[in-house]
Amino acid sequence: MGKCDLCELKEYTPWYASFTQPFKFTILDCDSCDTPMAVLGAHRAAPTDEERAFMIDALSLVARAKYGADEFIIDGVMRQIPDHCHMHARPKRWRNW
Repeated sequence: MGKCDLCELKEYTPWYASFTQPFKFTILDCDSCDTPMAVLGAHRAAPTDEERAFMIDALSLVARAKYGADEFIIDGVMRQIPDHCHMHARPKRWRNW
């Protein structure tokens, strides 16, 4: 396996939270699009249903604070790094996808 930027997660964008329980994941601003994103700690493309639900709930808390209650969507398409699970919280007005 080559270098994975999501495994390394260098702290050069704002971080909102880093979890170790119930599993490892982090919520931080994406360095490509400046939107909050949740990144699974394990290097795999598919989270379990429980992991996905928990990550979406936590990411939604950040997105509600940043964009407003119903002003965001969770985008689970992994465009640039398709083999490491991550999802973005994008404002509804987002046009760059």
